[in-house]
Amino acid sequence: MEMPNYDGIIEKWKVNLIISRAKRCGFKPHELPDALQEAVLVVLEFKYDPDHAQGATERTALVAVIDNRLRKMKRAATRYRTHLERLGDSATEFSRDEIDTRAMDVASAIGDLSPREQEICRGLADGLSVAQLAKQMGCGWHTVARIIRRLRQRFEQLGLDGWAKE
Repeated sequence: MEMPNYDGIIEKWKVNLIISRAKRCGFKPHELPDALQEAVLVVLEFKYDPDHAQGATERTALVAVIDNRLRKMKRAATRYRTHLERLGDSATEFSRDEIDTRAMDVASAIGDLSPREQEICRGLADGLSVAQLAKQMGCGWHTVARIIRRLRQRFEQLGLDGWAKE
């Protein structure tokens, strides 16, 4: 499988670092282009500041940033697989229209949430842990866990419980 070309966008050594870290994280060859694309975005946002690096080199700091993003991708993929396994054979019983309707129901339910609840949904979809969400939002993990429980109950009341569990 051919890798995307990022010449002129980011240095070659950074692309090679992303590929090696993705392989080390267990990405299969067919998954590497997607992992590379995701990681390139975080590397482009990364600004190395030697004054705040506590002695870490740019490469060491990049490894931490890249590994964090790759782990998020793996967690999201695992949650998706778990969701499909939980649906099991019942997923094949749905017609395309029923799946589209269910997706619209989920989108409508999410649209009715508060901005904070929507932020938590986005974070979970991005693979963030409860602790990471709490840090990002500037609150305790108990608060995030309570909001997630409330969201789960709301989805269950709407009959979307298969879409709201971890």
